[in-house]
Formats: sequence, structure tokens, C-alpha cells
Amino acid sequence: MAPPPEIPPGPQEVFITHDHQSRRTIFYIPKRLKKKRRSLVICLHGGGGTPEQFIRHTRRSFNKLADRNNFIVTYPEALNKFWNDGREDSVSLSHYDKVDDIGFLSKVMDYAIDSFRVDPDRIFVTGMSNGGLMSFRLACELSTKVKAIAPVAASMALDQLVQCSADTAVSVMMINGTRDPVVPYEGGQITVFGQERGSVLPVEEAIDFWIRENGCKGKMSKRDIHNVDMLDETRSEKFIYTNCRNNAKVVLIKIYNGGHTWPGARQSLPQKIVGKTAKDFNASNEIWKFFKSL
Repeated sequence: MAPPPEIPPGPQEVFITHDHQSRRTIFYIPKRLKKKRRSLVICLHGGGGTPEQFIRHTRRSFNKLADRNNFIVTYPEALNKFWNDGREDSVSLSHYDKVDDIGFLSKVMDYAIDSFRVDPDRIFVTGMSNGGLMSFRLACELSTKVKAIAPVAASMALDQLVQCSADTAVSVMMINGTRDPVVPYEGGQITVFGQERGSVLPVEEAIDFWIRENGCKGKMSKRDIHNVDMLDETRSEKFIYTNCRNNAKVVLIKIYNGGHTWPGARQSLPQKIVGKTAKDFNASNEIWKFFKSL
């Protein structure tokens, strides 16, 4: 039998047909792809964004991490620039049309398994804002395919909570700022440019939900993240919950005075709109460290 063909490194644009529509995702193949236990990290852009914007905003950090750590990354694109994350959002056309993003993203996973020989037990999802909310929906509805999620600047929507019934443990890391003006840390209405876009749980209640869902019995441990940048006016702590079913973990990185931003990334919008960006750590590095540990 001939050996399987080598997979060329670099970005690959792929179109996947779902619900009679051709939908796009961009894969990034590392320079030296390992042959076994290939992990896949799915990166979901925020509402109104694109895969390219997510890549630029995070300074290509996941591509660089993939090159150093030999995993595959993919950046799917939402229809109408918004993911149908399960909220009752009257503004987003994807929510109104009930776009089947669960089905589409499941096909993205299957494509990666079939075409790039991704290990089906090592599929991870991260996302910012609307992309982060979509990762929660995936954890609830595709728990048998998703090993872990790491949403940034997002919490569980109340509508998601009603529907959430994960079949197996899913590890969760949440990264949230306490002064997020869009997705409030203390819960309540998501507010985008003055428009209400659905209610979310307080961040720490969302963490408690996953602690219960994953049956975590271990004591919580807390670690300070070194405050290396005094000028960003933030500080961060990491809360870790272990001894969960199927060796799952639940982690919260709480950014005091942090906004609706991706730590270590570019300040995409003015502070008066999204708040402060933590510079003490890079969210992408913390997310990959979390995924790699599982």
C-alpha cells in the first residue's frame, strides 16, 4: 500500500457544502506536521468579524503556536458574519434564520479528520465574543466530538442553559474581564452599540455550571498571573478546578478591570467602546497550554 500523500504546509481555503450553501473555512497546516495524535484547534471569530480579522487581531498567534507545537488550526466563517449560538437575538440574521452552525462545524471537524488525519479525540474550540458563545453551544450539543472549549469575553446565554445537556465531560477555560461593557461579567444583557442582544449568566455562575456538569470534586487552586505590564491597568488571576469526570478541567482566568478584549492582542476598538486589553499574558498561549494539558 502506498504511503498517504504529504499535506503541504501553510493556509488552505476549504469550502464545505451544508444546507445547500457553500461555506468557507481556512485551515493552517504547520511546517512540520506530526504523524500521530494530530490536534485540531477551531477558532471562531466574533460577531461581525471574519476569519481574516480573527487571524490579524490575534497577531497570527495560533498559526505560530501550530508551527511550534505541531497542531492544525482552522478558522471557519459564519454566515452573515454572525454565529447562531442559540440566543434569542432579534438583530442577527443567523439567529433569525436559525442557521445550522452546529451541523456546519461538525462537518468542519469531519473534514479535518478525513483529510488531515486529525485525532477525533483531540478537537478543541476557542472563540471571541459571539464565537465564544458558539463554543458553549458546541460543548452542550457536540460533547462527544469536542474535548474542550476556551471562550474569551463570553459567557453562557440563558437560552443555551435551558438546552444544554452534554453527554460527556467537556473541559472548559473561560477568560473574562470584570469591566466588559458588552458581555457583563456579573451577567445580564449583552449590549452592542446600545442594542440588547440576549441575556447571559454571570461568569462565575457559568463556571459553577461546568463544575457541576463535569462532576469536579477537587479543591479549587488559585494562581496569580504575574503583572508584567503596569500600564495596562489590569491584573489577572487563574482559578483551577480538577478531579473531574474523564480527567476534565474547569479554569477561569479573571481579568480585573479588563474589557471585551483578547488579552495580548491588538486593541481592535477604542477603550471607551470595549474597555482595556490585558497585556500581562497572551490568551492564545494560555489556551493552547490548557488544551495541550488534556
